[in-house]
Amino acid sequence: MHRGAAAGKLGTALAAAAFILAACGSTIPSKLPHKKKIDSLPNDVEILIALAEAKALEDSPLADLDQAADALDKAIELAKTRKSSVAPPELQWRLARVCFFAAEQQKGTADKLIWIARGEAAAEAAVRDLPDRVEGYYYLAVLQGRRAQHSGVGFSAMALAKRVEELGLKAASLDPNFEQGGPYRLLAMLYANAPPWPTSIGDLDKAFEYADKAVGLSDYPMNHLVRGEVLLEDGEPVEAQKELKSVLAAPKSGRWAHEGEMWRPYVRQLLDQIDSGE
Repeated sequence: MHRGAAAGKLGTALAAAAFILAACGSTIPSKLPHKKKIDSLPNDVEILIALAEAKALEDSPLADLDQAADALDKAIELAKTRKSSVAPPELQWRLARVCFFAAEQQKGTADKLIWIARGEAAAEAAVRDLPDRVEGYYYLAVLQGRRAQHSGVGFSAMALAKRVEELGLKAASLDPNFEQGGPYRLLAMLYANAPPWPTSIGDLDKAFEYADKAVGLSDYPMNHLVRGEVLLEDGEPVEAQKELKSVLAAPKSGRWAHEGEMWRPYVRQLLDQIDSGE
């Protein structure tokens, strides 16, 4: 099978996936999401961490994610002067993840960008203080990609796409297993979604390379979803259908019990499009 350079974006469907990538500079708005009520939260770091973890699931209500973010903010400040089982830099990447989840649930672009900016600041702090850990690089790439998408920048600027590529490759070199193959998914979608050279770094061969690596590393359903989308872009609906059906057949357990609720309707939509020949 011949796989040439990517001819364009995977389309609206792929552009909406959770790990869409691009990059652009971040400007932190002065307004933070919702009015903080940090003073009403406990003053114990361990209790704050437990509270955040309990409320920081991907499908948690936005109000819970808001409280989780505030709890982590307070824990980060308290942990600077108090004994804690988790150091502030470790809490920073967790805050970045919560902000990503919250941004996904917001309806308006302005609110999404506020959450994204808050998450970027936390991810940048994690990269600065934990330069040999994967988490900061990974979530910084994901959040900057979301900023690019919602601000209309996209992948058209070579320098921006290269920045995300740099972050993704660094994350993959540190720990490709993070988030069940997340760095490989991230790179697969970057290469599939970016315009081809000379405009940007799009390359369908590389998209397949990293999608295959993700599936080989972990049987997590999101890896099969990404590979299915790349197959669709390559004009292979039969093979894509197999991957997408495996996503629907995945057991509703563990993390997928929550994440799967968000993605199964989308997978069914893709399968319906294949069946109708669209």
